Amino acid sequence: MGEHPTLARIGRDYGQNTATAWLIPQLYDLSEYCGCRDKLQGKPLEQCAAVIVAEFYFLKVSEVMLFFHLFKAGHYGKFYGSVDPMVITCALRDFLHDRADIMARAEQERREREEREYREAHPPVSYEEHLRRKEARQ
Repeated sequence: MGEHPTLARIGRDYGQNTATAWLIPQLYDLSEYCGCRDKLQGKPLEQCAAVIVAEFYFLKVSEVMLFFHLFKAGHYGKFYGSVDPMVITCALRDFLHDRADIMARAEQERREREEREYREAHPPVSYEEHLRRKEARQ
């Protein structure tokens, strides 16, 4: 919900490959963390970062960092023997569903808060009070 830049904005503001370059150490760190014998490195690592930037360009960097944290915490996917880029991108799709739910909940809470604030600022009046006010205006 914050004002952090998206992957697309990083690419636009700092150069086309900057978001990909930022993602590579994040993916490498995930690979190291998971303790698999076959790490994500070299061309597959670069391609995975490029695919994430291309497919998930609308994510804010804070959301990407949250995804990596949640992945490490066991919320999204698991590697078996080697770090699989497809597991990461599929897990990102699952993350998007959770993100949509969170955003919808936050929007509902915002609307309810605004409605509550409006009701507090404009308390209801009886019909008799309405007529009295109407007469006072004329």
